[in-house]
Amino acid sequence: MRMKKIVVGLSAVVAVGALAACSTAAASTADDHPKIAVAATTSGKSTVDTTTTTAHATTAPTTTKKATPPVTKAPVVQPAAPPVQAQAPAGVPCVAAAKACVDLATRKAWLIENGQVVLGPVSIMPGRPGFRTPVGTFHVLSKVKNYWSHTFNAPMPDAVFFYPGVAFHIGSLGVYSHGCIHLSASSASVFFKTLSIGDEVQVLRG
Repeated sequence: MRMKKIVVGLSAVVAVGALAACSTAAASTADDHPKIAVAATTSGKSTVDTTTTTAHATTAPTTTKKATPPVTKAPVVQPAAPPVQAQAPAGVPCVAAAKACVDLATRKAWLIENGQVVLGPVSIMPGRPGFRTPVGTFHVLSKVKNYWSHTFNAPMPDAVFFYPGVAFHIGSLGVYSHGCIHLSASSASVFFKTLSIGDEVQVLRG
């Protein structure tokens, strides 16, 4: 009887060893095979427990990032530099833009071209009381080489009109006019040739 128990015990040990060897070989060749666990019972017999494990692949959730638009800075706009004002020639009381300048206080006149004095100062004779020469900034309206004033029945050679009824022209430098600017014959000739329609004329108060 005792010999039978020893034989049975040895058979169980051999069986456990064989199962353990198969288990190790199977595990080394494939991970997805069932794992075999051997447990010894209190009676000396072994029981085999098989459990199947399944590998689950986990995939990280895909997150989509919204593209952040680039930050665009507004360009810095520098204030425009003020235009450079041309300077009037030295000794001329009018603005630089004036082509003809008249100073009633000193009874003098100038012609200016590109910031340079073309003629002047030359003597003039302005309008008499009651027929004052208009003061301000004007522009040449028309030119008439041999104009005749029907209002005053008098010639006005080399007339350059810059105000209705008022012009530079040849006239006496000893007699006041009826509002026009009297010039000598030589000065009036240069005024007539130099000034063009639209040119600026400035007359300063006397």
